Amino acid sequence: MSPHSSQSRAASAPPAAEPASGQAETIPRLLLAYSPLGALVRRVARIRASVHAKLLVAFLIVAVVLIAMGATSLRAVWSVVRHSRALEQARERVEAARQIEYSLGLQMNYTRNALLLRDDATIESMFRENNRFRATFDRLEAGAQGDQLETIRRIRSTQDQVMATVARIAGLIRENKADEAMSLHLNEGYPHYRQIATLVTRAVRNEEAEMARLREGMDAVDRRAFLLVSGFAAASIVLALGLGFVISWSFILPVRAADGFLDRVAKGDFTGSITVPNRDEFGALAERMNHMSRELHQLYEAQRAAAQRLRDLNAELERASKAKSDFLASMSHELRTPMNAILGFTEMIRDGLYGEVPEEIREPVADIHTCGQQLLALINNVLDLSKIEAGRMELAPADYVVDDVVGPVRQALRPLAAAKGLELDVAVPAETPLCFGDGKRLTQCVMNLAGNALKFTREGRVEIRVEVQGDELLFAVSDTGIGIPPEQVGHIFEEFRQADVTVSREFGGSGLGLSITRKLVELHGGRIWVESVEGKGSTFFFRIPVRVAPAAAEERAT
Repeated sequence: MSPHSSQSRAASAPPAAEPASGQAETIPRLLLAYSPLGALVRRVARIRASVHAKLLVAFLIVAVVLIAMGATSLRAVWSVVRHSRALEQARERVEAARQIEYSLGLQMNYTRNALLLRDDATIESMFRENNRFRATFDRLEAGAQGDQLETIRRIRSTQDQVMATVARIAGLIRENKADEAMSLHLNEGYPHYRQIATLVTRAVRNEEAEMARLREGMDAVDRRAFLLVSGFAAASIVLALGLGFVISWSFILPVRAADGFLDRVAKGDFTGSITVPNRDEFGALAERMNHMSRELHQLYEAQRAAAQRLRDLNAELERASKAKSDFLASMSHELRTPMNAILGFTEMIRDGLYGEVPEEIREPVADIHTCGQQLLALINNVLDLSKIEAGRMELAPADYVVDDVVGPVRQALRPLAAAKGLELDVAVPAETPLCFGDGKRLTQCVMNLAGNALKFTREGRVEIRVEVQGDELLFAVSDTGIGIPPEQVGHIFEEFRQADVTVSREFGGSGLGLSITRKLVELHGGRIWVESVEGKGSTFFFRIPVRVAPAAAEERAT
């Protein structure tokens, strides 16, 4: 299958592109599939605008609806306040009209009393009540409109006539003309009082009717305000939910498509691509992800081809290494036989088994024997290294004590140390546990380290130290020799590797001793390291278990 042959149509078929995510997403998936919201989601996704702009427009739409709802609410509240004020004014006018009715009754009563009692106090009360009537009447007239104002004006005109009649009646009473006063009251005063009473009653009814109308208007305003506010609130909620659904799913769908795409990429499938309808950051992100997928596919193919080449090369190197190890093992074995024979014959010559050795060949025979021993040691090292690399090196674990490991080294190297004028110190604890491991191989390790220390030390001392630390043994071989440069410390344990070419030229050596020592220590389940200061000396450490498990040693050997 060619790259990018399969498409992830996340936006064109939302329900099919979405993985089942539980009961919580059933409703959104149904809305996307079977309602206009699905088409609206895709339409919003195709709008060429940034995510920020889309969110801002959605928030502005909701804000406009909320502002409109607030303005409508304020208008409704203002209408309620206006109707409340008008209702309060109507109530005050009704109260004033009722007070006028009461005051008119008092005027009529005081007029009758004045006609009966004929005293100034009653006449004064009549005039005082008339003044109260006029003050109350002014309050009623202040808020009147239309027909109500015309009625009030007629009341005022009639009241003026009543007051003129009352003044004349009061004058006749003061002149003791009671009969004329009574006649004037009956003919003019009383009819005017009745007319005013009728007009006042009409005014009260009109004001009460106006109050009822205002109450109905207020109720209507309340209902209208409630409906408007409720409608705007419901519309705002629906709009907010709808916008939230549309905007969020126009973002969620490409994100989920990208998540599925990246999941496939993470699993190593670079053949797919992602296609979303968005013309915003998500669309740009999808394009970059497709580009990334193509690049990753190319890199993956190149890496896979390189890995295959490396595997082939590694297999070839392993075959070559095995052939080399087999060759070295075979050649080392073949070389050891004649070399042992040479050493045997030189020893017999030196011992005089073939007669007395002439003086002129005694030293060459000794040199032949020494060089033969060195060559045999080198052959043995090469043989050990080839066995280790071939996985055929096997330890021979047995019980041993530390003195059995260090003692042979001390005996073998003491003459060399004395010949170079060096001190050779050995520090072993008085009481050491019975150990289990390959004591001969450990002696070989200590011999390699101590031999190197003596080789690279011109003056001073070499110390072999052993410590028991819990269930481990720590061997340390320190010297006051030339030391190791810092840049060479990390490579000192590699095969055929020495600190410097000049060092190899001056002191000799094959560079196999430390490599073999490292591998023998690792076969014992330990580790080896060095601490050195150039020009002042070095200390080689290796740590191994007190008792090596045979099965573990065999496993490490293979």
